Amino acid sequence: MIEIALEEFEEFYKERLNELFFKEKRTVTKLISNIKENLIEIKICLDHFIDAAEGKIDEKAEKSLHFFSDRIRKEIDDVYIPEEDINYDNITDLLNSIKKLFNSINEIARKSLPKFQKEVQPEIKELNYITRKLGKKQGILDNFLRKKYTPLREAENLLKKLPKLFTLKENIENAKLDMENLEKEYKKKEEIQQQLTSELLEIERDPLFKQLEQKKDELFKLRMKINDYLGFKKALKKLRFELEKGNLHLSNIDLNYLKEFLKDSIRTLTNEDKDLTKLTSLLVQLRHILEENKLNLKTETKEKTIEQINIIFDKKLIHDDMEKLRSLLVEIKKIEKDISNAGLAAKLEDVKNKVSSNTVKLEHLKSDLERKNKDYLRYLSSLKNEREEFQNLVSDVIGEDVKINITFSF
Repeated sequence: MIEIALEEFEEFYKERLNELFFKEKRTVTKLISNIKENLIEIKICLDHFIDAAEGKIDEKAEKSLHFFSDRIRKEIDDVYIPEEDINYDNITDLLNSIKKLFNSINEIARKSLPKFQKEVQPEIKELNYITRKLGKKQGILDNFLRKKYTPLREAENLLKKLPKLFTLKENIENAKLDMENLEKEYKKKEEIQQQLTSELLEIERDPLFKQLEQKKDELFKLRMKINDYLGFKKALKKLRFELEKGNLHLSNIDLNYLKEFLKDSIRTLTNEDKDLTKLTSLLVQLRHILEENKLNLKTETKEKTIEQINIIFDKKLIHDDMEKLRSLLVEIKKIEKDISNAGLAAKLEDVKNKVSSNTVKLEHLKSDLERKNKDYLRYLSSLKNEREEFQNLVSDVIGEDVKINITFSF
């Protein structure tokens, strides 16, 4: 098995093709050499035109003659003649450029020759002879390319697959480098996140925040307790429905208060006076309506609701708890003011914003890392498959097993 580096493969393969297709290469080289000689002969013939017409034509005809010579020389100089890297594509380019040269010579001659052709008849015959020779060589080369060059052409075409291997190699290196940079940046952001989290915890350990948390916890539990007392909202909703439909006509019920109470009972009670006059009035009316069975509730629901209302009236629990709730709200407001005056609130908000912003950046970096890793693995898989296929094709051409070694920059 032949092992060779990817960077050295092209030169190695071309040398093998030169050995395997020696006869074809020799024939093509000889034909190209003949074509090159014919092109030089045309340039020399153009010198003969100038020499032959010197002193025999007027100034206008002489100007046309020089234009004729210069244009054809330029067209010849534009003909690409492969020297060392001779392959099917370059030979095809040569044949096409010769066709273009013939067209240009005919076009230039058609416009310019009539102005001085009488004085350069031998030279015109010489040019025709050389171009016929060139055309013959072109035909031979074209015929050889079509009939004898096909196996070599197919072997040369394998080199067109080589750039893809280099591209995949470069993509892998770039993806790896990108991942390394992203990992470094991710690590930095993680360190920043740890610092911010520590700073946040330190701020939250302040006694004022602990007091605030304790009071808010008490407030939450108290709200839950009060809500438990108010477990008869089904009856209140039914009452509101009947009032809005006009099925009940009670002038001493505040419908707006009822709506607000159903929306947020505790907030509504907080905004009431200490005696909870509106609540008391509402519950008295509700109990009376239930006792008369005007809401058509199930017996169990009706009786349970009346029982809950009686408990509220008998024990005055809601009144006491609402006093506690108002007191807690005052305490919480005072602690929050103390926190604000100490600059802790602004500091806490600032650190929280930084934590939030850094979290978003970490998520984006993680997403970029995952995407780049997928790209990296996909490129690796593609390179493996492409190299395997390419090695097999090359082995079929040169008759030996080949392994292409690919070394990465990381």
